[in-house]
Amino acid sequence: MAKFSPKVLFVIALLLSAVTAMLVYNFLVKSGTKPPKMGVPVVVAKVNIPPKTRITVDMLERAEVPSEYVQPGAMSDADAVAGIMARGLIVAGEQITEQRLAVKGKGDGFSGIVPPNMRAVTVAVTEVTGVAGFVKAGDTVDLVATFDQSTAGEDSSRIILQNVQVLAVDRETEVPINTNGSEEENKGKKEMLKTSTVTLAVTPEQATALTVADEKGKLRLVLRPYLPGEGIVLTETVTPKDLVGRRYKPETVAPSPQPAPVLPPPSTGGIQMIRGTKIETIPIR
Repeated sequence: MAKFSPKVLFVIALLLSAVTAMLVYNFLVKSGTKPPKMGVPVVVAKVNIPPKTRITVDMLERAEVPSEYVQPGAMSDADAVAGIMARGLIVAGEQITEQRLAVKGKGDGFSGIVPPNMRAVTVAVTEVTGVAGFVKAGDTVDLVATFDQSTAGEDSSRIILQNVQVLAVDRETEVPINTNGSEEENKGKKEMLKTSTVTLAVTPEQATALTVADEKGKLRLVLRPYLPGEGIVLTETVTPKDLVGRRYKPETVAPSPQPAPVLPPPSTGGIQMIRGTKIETIPIR
């Protein structure tokens, strides 16, 4: 084994010390404190916001959070949040996200598409009464109600609602209907009638009228044009007699009165002289 002189050992130790010092320096530089990152501005709830509450500016405040803690869909503009309804409970300090807001068309559920001050009512229709399935969400329709004699005193039909918006159409269910004939003949001869549901936007007053018509009569949809045109049209109730005409019994014509015969005055004695149409009595003296 080779032996090194003290001078060589000193030089080796000096080199190792320099290398060690350099490694320690590099480690300290890399592990030093990094400058703080700038926060991302977000809108947070200043107070607890109950569900279905319209948010105001005083319920909100602005905060800056590290980018890695920003929630997906976090709102950054308080003015854009003000006026929107909260879908659920938002606790104080929580970031306001789009998912927590009832923004129309963005996850607000079916109730979000119901117009203000309106109600959603669903009625069942067939391919015939539902315009052969051509009615789609967003269309407007009129509704015709038909009642039979036992309900309205005589068979009658009338437009009860006009310019009603269609919110949704759900197809389809098949139900059996009997064909014409006796019960024995109809056995095994049942047709399938396709039915669907149509959900309409109506006022509370229209909802009650529509419910009565659906329960006591038959409803039929009438599809309106796509482009807006005439609004409400005044219509009357129509009965079968209005279509085929009413029959009247001939009146009995009374005979014209005959003039009373002109009777001669009672005779007082004398001679009667008839001159044309005049009768003259000449007394005998």
